[in-house]
Amino acid sequence: MAHPDPDRDIHAIQGVGAAAHVMQGRELEILRIHVQQPALILVDRGIKTVRATHGAPVRARPGQALVFAGGQTVDFTNTVTEGEHYEARWLVFDPALLDDAFYRLRATTAAAPSQARALTKVHAGLADAFARATEALSCGLPVSVARQRMLEVMHWLLEAGVALSAPAALADISSRVRVLIGSGPQQEWSADRVANELSVSQATLRRRLATEGTTLTELLVDIRMATALTLLQATTQPVSHIALSVGYASSSRFAVRFRQRFGFAPTAVRGHERVL
Repeated sequence: MAHPDPDRDIHAIQGVGAAAHVMQGRELEILRIHVQQPALILVDRGIKTVRATHGAPVRARPGQALVFAGGQTVDFTNTVTEGEHYEARWLVFDPALLDDAFYRLRATTAAAPSQARALTKVHAGLADAFARATEALSCGLPVSVARQRMLEVMHWLLEAGVALSAPAALADISSRVRVLIGSGPQQEWSADRVANELSVSQATLRRRLATEGTTLTELLVDIRMATALTLLQATTQPVSHIALSVGYASSSRFAVRFRQRFGFAPTAVRGHERVL
């Protein structure tokens, strides 16, 4: 029996961040992905193109990197060459790290990208710090060590003139709902439960979400599908397991929802099906 690759998983520590090794078997355009926390992506194979709401597309080729601000929605295209696949490693930084006193002092001298910024040259020190931070997140090292290693990456980014940024607070209700549901997308999330968790009435929840141009149902589906996409890219879990982990007992129903959201089947992410 084949065993899962331990490197192909999402490794996270609360209050510190997360790391993953992402692979994609086909070139796909992925629209309207919400980036809640600041992130750094190192591209190993293929080309990653990011289009934010405003501004020109930003690209990273093999050996280059992309730095993302938190609290935005972007479109991705992961390009692959024939016979190859897209491959990248990423770190997601918990916003709590941005409150480190020494980092905050130094960050005032660097520019924080409002959306995304490419690093066409990745310093060897940054690459080494990235590897050490990934190790700390994935190998069960003490939280204090993992935190310092993530801060080391952040300071190397400052050396490149880039400061990380995230929303000062979750002011809008949709962001608060995203964080809440994202903590357990497989769970049952009724309007009553979400309203109680956020200490508002159901009427207030519906009204405020409508003001922000969305509904609870739309957010629930979007969060579940975005989580599933990440699991398809960053793990070797079977599609049936991923469906369960985002709240779908039926793999076929999950596949329909996934295709409705992204325009391609779950299996296309791993290169097992032609994109229609």
